[in-house]
Amino acid sequence: MTPGPEGADAALAIRAEGLGRDYGDTRALVGLNLAIRAGALVGLLGPNGAGKTTAMLLLATLLAPSRGRASVFGHDVARERAAVRRRLGLVFQEPSVDGLLTVEENLLFAARLAGLDGQAGRVAVRATLHRTGLAPRARQPARQLSGGWRRLADIARATLHQPELLILDEPTVGLDPEHRDRMWSLLDTERRERGATILFSTHYLSEAEPADRVVMLARGEVVADAPPFALRSGLGDHIAEVDGDGADALISALSDSGVVVVAQRTGRGWRVGVRGGGEVVTERAAAVSGISRLSVRPPTLEDVYFARTQVEVES
Repeated sequence: MTPGPEGADAALAIRAEGLGRDYGDTRALVGLNLAIRAGALVGLLGPNGAGKTTAMLLLATLLAPSRGRASVFGHDVARERAAVRRRLGLVFQEPSVDGLLTVEENLLFAARLAGLDGQAGRVAVRATLHRTGLAPRARQPARQLSGGWRRLADIARATLHQPELLILDEPTVGLDPEHRDRMWSLLDTERRERGATILFSTHYLSEAEPADRVVMLARGEVVADAPPFALRSGLGDHIAEVDGDGADALISALSDSGVVVVAQRTGRGWRVGVRGGGEVVTERAAAVSGISRLSVRPPTLEDVYFARTQVEVES
């Protein structure tokens, strides 16, 4: 008999404790610790090779962990895969729709896989076609769809059975702004109307700004886990980008003033997080020659990404 969800794990959409995966001698994911409440929107960010896709495949029961454990709504991903999969909707980087089938046929097939046969399946497909805007393309072979509409067909297939958890690996990669906006509107509706939990990865860091939490991975390990505003504020009040022969002298002057939170070399100069108003940077810069470019602006998630996933120079 398969054990049911128990205790605190059942109250969470996802719990992972020391979850890791090796490929031979390579540690793709060292040991992920994660607790995601039901209904949350969580962004998983990091460079290529950081372990994002591996983490998602493990949580989706498509890879076996090398160590640690994880559960989805209290069901162990290694021992209760069928129970986990009933709660999941998955979108990975490669398209899942069959190009030889029409959009409607793809969704009817997905409905049968989800246990929605006969009238229930047809009702679910009609509702999904209408909800995603795919109804006018229902009889069109999927191979004839543009990249954006094909990606929306992937989302339609993943949400057809109204899963409680959506795991999306770079769902908007390569999409134009119109289709990106359409996709995020659909996902927002899934959360607002059904309370779905969404774990997604993206290289468009602005897409993670509305997330409840952002988890950043680097070299297979978590290097940040907090709401976006907390991550941004951890870099200071302003970010100064400085280029030119005098950049090192300016960074030294700012460090001596005690306002530098974090300083990082870039390809052209420095990116520096500072406390207080931006005027302290411009005042120090006025006394230093050889500054070819200086910009002062609020911190962004992109700044956090560079600071946390690359080598930092702490002051």
